[in-house]
Amino acid sequence: MIDTSTELWDPPPSRPSLAPAWIGASLSSAMILVLVAAGGVVAHAWNDERYRETGDACSRLDLSAVAARLGDPALRPQPSVNTGACVYIVENEDGFWRSYGTVQLEYGANAAVAWVGWRYKETEGSPRDVPNLGRAARLVSESSDVEGEAVCSVSLEVLDSNLRFSTGLGANADMPSRPCDDVEALGDALIESTRASLVRLAESP
Repeated sequence: MIDTSTELWDPPPSRPSLAPAWIGASLSSAMILVLVAAGGVVAHAWNDERYRETGDACSRLDLSAVAARLGDPALRPQPSVNTGACVYIVENEDGFWRSYGTVQLEYGANAAVAWVGWRYKETEGSPRDVPNLGRAARLVSESSDVEGEAVCSVSLEVLDSNLRFSTGLGANADMPSRPCDDVEALGDALIESTRASLVRLAESP
């Protein structure tokens, strides 16, 4: 027999704890702040305009390492007939060039524009990535024979902020400094000159 005189105990629903909700709200707010901050950093990086086009860019280039490797400490770059380009030449006693170098400077409106140009530009040869130089850099080195004359060449492309810096250097193997005996060292000299040049170009007003 069931005793119905005693009411069954039915406790009222307990109030949910505010701790989980508070923790969830705090985590959500923190995540939003992180995303906003990250977005700001990315936007700043893409809008970076570290380099400005100037009329004296060629005189700002630092060719010290290249000049030492080619045995011509007086080597100086001069403006080329091409817009935004510089050239430098090492001649022999007869006035014929034994080494020829070029630098091409391409300025983007910002880092994003420069990156697009870099991303879709193909590099001939077998480029290797160069670490710790700009945002990205690739070097191509080769030795060849042109009409019976041994020559070598190195070319370097660098992306840094809103600047695409392209430089190349060709040399005859019979130069007194014998640059083609160690093409890797010639490439290293081009890298070091480029690194120093970027510092000077970034300091331009």
